[in-house]
Amino acid sequence: MITVDHEVAYPHDAQQVFAVLADLDGFPAWQSDVLEAHLTGPLREGAAVAQVRQVMGRRTEVSLTVTEYLPGERITLRTAPGTRPGVTQSYGVRPAGQGCAVEFHLELDGVPRMAEHLVKAQLTKQVQVMFERLSGRLR
Repeated sequence: MITVDHEVAYPHDAQQVFAVLADLDGFPAWQSDVLEAHLTGPLREGAAVAQVRQVMGRRTEVSLTVTEYLPGERITLRTAPGTRPGVTQSYGVRPAGQGCAVEFHLELDGVPRMAEHLVKAQLTKQVQVMFERLSGRLR
């Protein structure tokens, strides 16, 4: 299993940052690998999210479920059990100093062991760029 953890501080109110993170349909604006994202119904635990992602040059449809939703604090998205690769993404926001901190946790399960090192290195870079792009949405 591959895990990537990333924490970043923003000089913005935690609620403002959480609002961008909670706009699941808006993920393509700051996640370059997400081409389309659609939340079915209101944002709540159990809600379905359909995404089209660009993975290694290929369009891939990904079905996620909101498994944790604490308004203003945390959102966790997960693929269905048995899906390969299995994906869990968690976004947490907390006040910090004059702004807030975002804690991101990613788990990717089902990647061939011999490819894990390369995939993790690529994901680590991609996550950093993703949160730089998020910063541009916080004006």
